[in-house]
Amino acid sequence: MEICNNKETGHTFIHLEAQSNDQALMITPQGTVKVLEYDLFTEPTEVDESEVLAKGKITRKQFNIFNQYCRN
Repeated sequence: MEICNNKETGHTFIHLEAQSNDQALMITPQGTVKVLEYDLFTEPTEVDESEVLAKGKITRKQFNIFNQYCRN
């Protein structure tokens, strides 16, 4: 799993995949999948998914959406 933080709010987003035009498909803290601009976020970093969930860096909703996305 890759995560990055919104530069303005500090909220953690799950990075799913790069899109065209300097955009990426991400999962918001509310569990919504959106295409967002890369320049709004820190560089994506690889993390252990169970560790970031246990530490509260991502929400249970984000984790569930990530798992659904990975199964498809």
